[in-house]
Amino acid sequence: MAEAQGIGPVTRTAREVQQNFAESLGFAEEIIWDLLSQEQSGILKNKLKELIRDPKPPGGGSLADENKHLKIIAENKIAREIIFNAVWEQRKYTNRQSLTSIIYVMVVDGIDDVNRAEDSVKFSCHPVFRCRRCLHSSTGTSSDSSNCCNVFVDDNGRVYQNWEQYVASNELPAGVMVAPERGIYRVVRDQVRLDKYVTPAGSTNRKVLGYLDTGSAVGGFAAACIPIAGLLTLPVSAPAMAIAGVMGLACAGYATARSGARLVDRSQHEQSISVADREARGHWLGVVAGGVGVAAAGATQAVSAATNAGREVGAIAQMTVNGMNISSIVISGTGVANGVLDLILKMQDGDDISAMDVLQLSASLVLFTHSVYNFKLASTIINETANRNIAGYRDTLSNRQRRAFDKASKETVRLRGNTRGKLDIIRNVNEVPSRQQFNDLYKINKNMNQEGVRYAFAPEGNGFVLNGEVQTSASDLRASVQHNQGPNILGQVSQPIPSSHAGSGNLQLDGLNQVSRLIGPLPTATPRPEPATYAVGVFVLELSSVMVGGVVFVLEKYGRIIFEHVVNAESFENLISSMADNLEPEVFDLIMKLTRTFMDTMLDELTTVLKFYISTESVLFRILDQVMRKFRHMTCKELEIRTGDIFMAVKRYFMSLNPNAYLGLLEKCKVCEGYFTITPL
Repeated sequence: MAEAQGIGPVTRTAREVQQNFAESLGFAEEIIWDLLSQEQSGILKNKLKELIRDPKPPGGGSLADENKHLKIIAENKIAREIIFNAVWEQRKYTNRQSLTSIIYVMVVDGIDDVNRAEDSVKFSCHPVFRCRRCLHSSTGTSSDSSNCCNVFVDDNGRVYQNWEQYVASNELPAGVMVAPERGIYRVVRDQVRLDKYVTPAGSTNRKVLGYLDTGSAVGGFAAACIPIAGLLTLPVSAPAMAIAGVMGLACAGYATARSGARLVDRSQHEQSISVADREARGHWLGVVAGGVGVAAAGATQAVSAATNAGREVGAIAQMTVNGMNISSIVISGTGVANGVLDLILKMQDGDDISAMDVLQLSASLVLFTHSVYNFKLASTIINETANRNIAGYRDTLSNRQRRAFDKASKETVRLRGNTRGKLDIIRNVNEVPSRQQFNDLYKINKNMNQEGVRYAFAPEGNGFVLNGEVQTSASDLRASVQHNQGPNILGQVSQPIPSSHAGSGNLQLDGLNQVSRLIGPLPTATPRPEPATYAVGVFVLELSSVMVGGVVFVLEKYGRIIFEHVVNAESFENLISSMADNLEPEVFDLIMKLTRTFMDTMLDELTTVLKFYISTESVLFRILDQVMRKFRHMTCKELEIRTGDIFMAVKRYFMSLNPNAYLGLLEKCKVCEGYFTITPL
């Protein structure tokens, strides 16, 4: 991420904010994961778009404002891609399935007492992805990863193999970091467990290193001035040139070591070390220029010493020295140009210029000037002797977040109508936007009802729209309604709640629904209380019937297990309606019975192995998908014969999502008590 956003003027402390995150993103003392199959990379990309949002276009701005806006968008795109690649790569530890969770780290500056940091109301907030790595079981059959290594990916795309490595080598700003204990949100006795550490940037070692960088940079610039004066034919004494040479070599050697260490650090944290990467390119130029420059200086001094001693220097040795000096001039000159350009771009972009940036420019400059001076000296020697030459969502939703999500989904359908025929869109638990926004909506639900305002998903996934009129985000809406921060968003709503779309597909309780073909509960239906475990709207579906080719099917006859596991009533209704439109009555009846049988006989086994929730709509869709793709032209009796094949195909699909399906024994981790394996992606 280009830059983590600081929390604005609020009265909440770092602990209170972390408490809210823990309630939204955790569950008691359990370790919570978001599971994405290898076909669901788009969901992770959408999450990153929520974390790194593009700014709104400057309305009526100048050309410079427009160019700046486009530049920010381009930088955000690159940042999102770097983080995505780093997180998606960690599927190698979980059988190609992505198991991640987002945590947030607060950094408090200006406080010496680590224990008081969590009480501060001034802090910056930095998102971090946690990815599962190790398990307790050596056979991979257990999903328990407590007290094991987890991989952490920060907002720069740096990868850390465990929590200790993240604490020791993160690139957070100087201060005290307030983070969930070991990178996991755990709530014990209604309080989130937190860790506090001084960030590496605020440690004594890092500060000393910064002083050394600055001092070496200053020494390098001073050493570069002496050969520049000599090249300009200004009088320079031999002792001054000798001292400048020693200072220059010391600066170049230090900068070379620092650049090499930075490249190793980037490689260890799975950052790009390609020369195409701007930061890595500067380090590579520093390493190569330092190595070649120091070698060229030593070779030139050896030629001078041999000449002064009266020994003849062979043609091959002369060509070698010339080549080394030319290479040093070219490479160090490239380093100077690259360093100057980087500083100019950073100043234009308003980015911070680090001591390392100045050190690399200083080292490149001193190598360049000394190489040019030494090359002139070697040429003179050659002329005199004539012999010389010189080269890096829904199962994770809490109940209240789920209610907010369901409410937004129903209002969206009511306003805009159902999109028919899209059987490949089944809203599984993971296929939801950021969970925090539903928590925000849940908190202000009562206020919205009092004002006569309903929210629906905005077009193209850009937040929410109120009464079909005012578009906003959940966080901005909650800040306005609950904390009186920012503009009065509800006050901007002037329209009443819009009327329903003609094709919304809502359940009709008094007859046939023209779009969904669902018939509401019959007057003769036996009344009974709604089960507390049902999702919103599911009980009405269970008591309803569906018209298929003139034949009415009572849905509750297919068994309660089907409705107990429906996650989203609207998704289930859309699927049933689509089946009614495209299938013969006998085939519709068979597929519903197959769904019930599959869930009766295989659901417990799959849940035990996979350790995640399997919804009715996902099972129904997979069975329907098998029938439509492989057995479309068969009769109902022929399909009955293929029941075993259909069941095994659906079971294989769900088992393919198993993040613990490892072949053979796992490797013992050298850091924790767990085991891991790496699967080729």
